[in-house]
Amino acid sequence: MWFSRIIIAISSLLVVQGKHEWGTNRSTGQIVSSGDGGATWNNVSISGSSWFGFETQDFVVNGLWVHTMDFYLDTMASIGINVLRIPFSAEWVLFNWDLYPDGGLVGADPDAQHKKSREILDQLMDKAAARNMLIMLDLHRLHKEYISELWYSPTDNTYTEETWFTTWFTMLDYILPRHDNLIAIDLLNEPHGQATWGTDDPATDWRLFVQGAIPRIKDRYPQDRFLFFIEGVDWGHTFAGWREHNRPLDLPPAILDRVVFSPHTYGRSVVPSTSSDVQILRGNWDYTFGFLRDLGFPVVVGEWGGQTYLDQDWMNHLVDYLIDKNCTNQFFWSLGPNSGDVAGILLDDWTTIDSFKKLVITRFPPGP
Repeated sequence: MWFSRIIIAISSLLVVQGKHEWGTNRSTGQIVSSGDGGATWNNVSISGSSWFGFETQDFVVNGLWVHTMDFYLDTMASIGINVLRIPFSAEWVLFNWDLYPDGGLVGADPDAQHKKSREILDQLMDKAAARNMLIMLDLHRLHKEYISELWYSPTDNTYTEETWFTTWFTMLDYILPRHDNLIAIDLLNEPHGQATWGTDDPATDWRLFVQGAIPRIKDRYPQDRFLFFIEGVDWGHTFAGWREHNRPLDLPPAILDRVVFSPHTYGRSVVPSTSSDVQILRGNWDYTFGFLRDLGFPVVVGEWGGQTYLDQDWMNHLVDYLIDKNCTNQFFWSLGPNSGDVAGILLDDWTTIDSFKKLVITRFPPGP
């Protein structure tokens, strides 16, 4: 967003009081907010983490069988995390919206017991707001079991393109009147397989779909100014088709100012063939998403992480790169240890913070 207004820098801890407008400052690549109707805009710094579970067959954030929600929120706040990315599935919203999760999944948290999953999401957002933490909702899966290649299912007619809109409208119709701390929506997790960028095939071109989808969501919620996070293709990691096909995202400036490009990137924990050569890594990052920052667009890595024993160097190289590119807003994957390929911020006891991950997450400087 090319602002002529004053931009006031604030710390990485956000004070969320009342509904905010969210936008971007393309000259700096920063996320900005206004709490006074756009008279002044503040730079904000995002240190984020995903906390998954709602997108799975559990239909609730994981770990409440060990500790309370308050314990995890306080733990994340203690290492500077101020925005939570909350994955969910279309299957939950469309077919299990009134479900009560299995009691054993919330057995350690009295506040979450005897509540519907969506009431636990309400509780999570309220408790996060009490700690000045923001929420990004992430349509992580269509089906609860796996990540679909596209915004619709090529193999299951239950999940059509229109189903994608119904899912988001159901979720936002519920959340927006109840909560003021929604900063963004992550439109779809990790398009892959048939998904393309810039091929102009309406059945597979993620770019074409996004260009139609964002205005439709915006028009439904004209009073709510949250951000739209767009992931790349090939499991979310690349926007290279932008240049290869000369197909930038074509949206009106007033909408584009609310768009954030959000690649996912992993090292050998997920991609065993990942190079250990820092120059090759930097070249790959430049090619797949770094060029967007050079063009003036905000880039926020939406997932990164890894097994500590395997990817310490890779994680440090990525942090170095992101600092150099002024892309210091990011979301780590993830809180809990039960993400099999990369583990999490917490060790297997769901209590102890991985000391290296704490160190690498806190390497990012606060906002300007």
